[in-house]
Amino acid sequence: MRHGMGGKERKRAKREQEVICLKVEISRVLEKLTSAQNLGLTKMTPPFEGIENFDYGLRRALDAAFDWKAFGDMLLHQIPARTLVFARGVFELRFALFLSPDEKDTLYCIGPWAEGPRSKESIAWCKNYLDEKAQDVIQEYHNRVRQIDDNAIKSTLFGVISLIYPEGELKTEEWREFMPLNFRPGLESFSDTSFTEELPAELVAERYAAENRMLQAVVKGDSSSALGAYESFRRFQVTPRLHSLLRDFKNFSIILNSLLRKSIEQASVHPYYIDQISARFAIEIEALTSLEEGERLRVRMVKEYCLYVQKYSLRQYSPLIQKVINQVNLHMDSDLSLKSLAAQCYISPSYLSSVFKQETGQTLTDYISRRRMERAAKLLLTTNARIAVVAEEVGILDVNYFTKMFKSATGQTPTHYRRDKRAQLSLEVAPDGAPPLLQEKEKREKLKKF
Repeated sequence: MRHGMGGKERKRAKREQEVICLKVEISRVLEKLTSAQNLGLTKMTPPFEGIENFDYGLRRALDAAFDWKAFGDMLLHQIPARTLVFARGVFELRFALFLSPDEKDTLYCIGPWAEGPRSKESIAWCKNYLDEKAQDVIQEYHNRVRQIDDNAIKSTLFGVISLIYPEGELKTEEWREFMPLNFRPGLESFSDTSFTEELPAELVAERYAAENRMLQAVVKGDSSSALGAYESFRRFQVTPRLHSLLRDFKNFSIILNSLLRKSIEQASVHPYYIDQISARFAIEIEALTSLEEGERLRVRMVKEYCLYVQKYSLRQYSPLIQKVINQVNLHMDSDLSLKSLAAQCYISPSYLSSVFKQETGQTLTDYISRRRMERAAKLLLTTNARIAVVAEEVGILDVNYFTKMFKSATGQTPTHYRRDKRAQLSLEVAPDGAPPLLQEKEKREKLKKF
């Protein structure tokens, strides 16, 4: 007769399941961490196929006949268990390696990264022993490698990877001369076409692929994917072309602004809005005073261009409906009657009404009314214009009719809406200890009861 598990067995099974879930989650976190930091994450396991790109193809380019199986075996047997090894490779590259505690014969390699720009010693060695073409390739390769604070990334990696192990079990070691990584290629290798031509071509192709992933995400308004792709694209540091790093940064930011502008054009965003955001960022780029400020601006550019797609893209509509919607949004103070809009499109009012309802799910009249009230609400909050002026700005000349429409849409008259919304906004942004605002709100709540 078969009996169910006892209390101890259930607890043990539960703990084992929790450990499995934790390890799976840590693996995902590690993938996200290395992706966010623009670091490679290579899983190495026998027979070690597909590990040739662990250093972005550098070793493969320098030695086409390299024995990758022997290389993998050497790494697997030299890295100690329960140890996170930080090792230095050729050309001042940094790597982190550790054995998986729950996967047999499995090694993870993170990197490469660099502490900063190439050292004077590295540059001098290249000038002494390599021709100009090979020097350019090495510089191009370094432009591909992520520059990051060494201590910061080591601390971050240890914090994440240590969660896979019982508390206090993971150790760290620094290996400065780890020969499997810190190899010394023969000088003739730097003249081989696999190094001088194929490696640069692969790096350029990878940079363009990252750029295209970013731009395609922007076209979709996918901010998360666009920022992830931008981080990959940002890893490629283009060789400076001017003596001023800031001026160089500004020039490449101008190029990025142009690329983003063309992307949202593909999303059927009206040129009016495209010019609006592009011109604003052009001014901000020229006003930059530091590279750190500039990097924050670039991230904001990617985010805001995606937001513009989310807000203004009309690619889901036919050219006819795109034209009508843009006419409504850009000329709200003009005659937006069905007859007038139909005449501008050289079609009958009944046909326009039918197509608009079919594509948008609402009548043209309802859409115009909603957009006018949304615009009016924004003007009431952001300007001190009189109600009559706000009404005129949204194409309604009769103030009484405007007030009636606004109250129907919001539940409040324009005057009450402006007063109440501004009071709420003041409450939200006020610092702690601002009792007058709170008292005023309580008064309004009490008044509502009468």
